[in-house]
Amino acid sequence: MSVKDYYYEHFYELTLEKRFHFATRMKNYFKTDYFNNYLELNMPSTDLKSILANNDYSRVKGYNLRKPLFEKYHDLYGVEATLFRIHHLLLEYNVDTRDRFKELYPIEKLYRLSDTLLDDKDALKILSSWAVNTICLTEELFPRNKNVVKYLAEFACSLDTESTDETLFVYLCTHIIICESSFYTKDLKKAMNLKILKDLLKKSSEVIIKSINTISLDACVEFLVCCNLVGVKYDEQKNMIKEICDDYKKDSPYLINYRRDKAVGSYFHTLDGAEHINALYIMSGLDSE
Repeated sequence: MSVKDYYYEHFYELTLEKRFHFATRMKNYFKTDYFNNYLELNMPSTDLKSILANNDYSRVKGYNLRKPLFEKYHDLYGVEATLFRIHHLLLEYNVDTRDRFKELYPIEKLYRLSDTLLDDKDALKILSSWAVNTICLTEELFPRNKNVVKYLAEFACSLDTESTDETLFVYLCTHIIICESSFYTKDLKKAMNLKILKDLLKKSSEVIIKSINTISLDACVEFLVCCNLVGVKYDEQKNMIKEICDDYKKDSPYLINYRRDKAVGSYFHTLDGAEHINALYIMSGLDSE
C-alpha cells in the first residue's frame, strides 16, 4: 500500500488541524475533488482574535537559533498563522475576513512588520519560512503591487551558503517558491519570476548535496515538491533523498522522520505527528516510485 493510500484510509485518525492541512494540500496540489465534501462540512474557525493572540513559538524548528528574532518580532508567530487562516478561508470557502483582521491588527502595522522583515537580512536568513510567509501573504491579501518574491529570491541567491544554516536556507528558498504558487494553487511553469525560481532550486540543490547527511529531511522533500512545481529535475539529489526515505519507512506504512526525533514513542513518529512530511512525500512523487 502506498503512503498516500494509507493516509487516505486513516484520514479520520488525524486531528482536525492535520486533516485540514492534508486535505487542502492534496486538493490543491493534485487538483482532486476527493476532499471537497470533507472541507465543505469542516470549515475552520473564523476567530482570528484567538489565532492572533497565540505567540507560542516554542516548537518551531531551530528554536534556539530563532528565539532572539521571534522575541524581536513578537507579533510574528500569531500574525503569520492568522494570515494563513485568512488565505485558506478565502481560497477554500470564499469567506473574506480581511476587514475583521484590520480591526484587530491595523493595516499600517502589518505593512510595517512586513517591510521591516524585508529589510532585515538576519531575520530573512534565520526566521526564513516564517518571514517569507508573512511578507508574501501580506502582499497577496493586502496588495501594494510590490514584487516581493523577486526581491526575496534575489536576496536568497546572493547569500553565502557557507555561513548560513543549511536547513533554514533551503526553507527560505522553498517557501519563496510555495508562496509564488499561492500555496500550490497556481501553475509556476510560466510564472513571471520563473528564471529566478529555478536559480533558487539550483542553489538549494548544491546545499543539499553538500549537507545530505545532516540537513532536515522535511526540507529535502519540500525541495523535491518545489522542483515539481517549477518543472526542473535534480536526479542526483532526488536519488539521495529517496534512499534516506526508503530506509526510514522500511518498517512503517508511512515515512518516519528519524532526523527530527529518534526517540521511540515520539509524537513525530505517529500518523498525526508525521503528517507534514508525509504530505510532502506524497507530493514529491517519491511515493509512486
